[in-house]
Amino acid sequence: MTFLIDGYNLMHAVGLLRPGVPELATAVKDRPATIRVVFDAGSAPRASPETEYRGVRVLFAFRETADDLIEALLLAENVPAHLTVVSNDTRLQAAGRRRGSAVNSCEQFVEWLIEESSESAPRNLQPDKPDQNANANEMAAWLAAFSTPKRKKRPPRS
Repeated sequence: MTFLIDGYNLMHAVGLLRPGVPELATAVKDRPATIRVVFDAGSAPRASPETEYRGVRVLFAFRETADDLIEALLLAENVPAHLTVVSNDTRLQAAGRRRGSAVNSCEQFVEWLIEESSESAPRNLQPDKPDQNANANEMAAWLAAFSTPKRKKRPPRS
């Protein structure tokens, strides 16, 4: 599993250094995932190579936005189902879903980091879609459960 993270978006969502949020490199150290954090660097004097800091890969988007670079990385991925896009940006979330990648908000990703158990990779925390192949009885049960109740007829006044 590889996470493509909108770096400034994540930092903004967690209040940069919110108490209780672990340092990213420390939090992912024992997790079975590759972390790639992408930052805007449009006004940088020159491009810089992808670097690694304590297991976290860092990319700076040169002459483009981090969103543009993340979308390009999504398009270049041979197996997009192995990617999880982490951003609160609806454009990036939509791009990830179009490619078949998992999508987590920044808050969902941080919750996963904070979890005590590191035994499994995070699940896609987006709500599951309803089963498209429900049979007639299942559909009737769902409609009964979520439909507006029918009003009872009042007896005629005398």
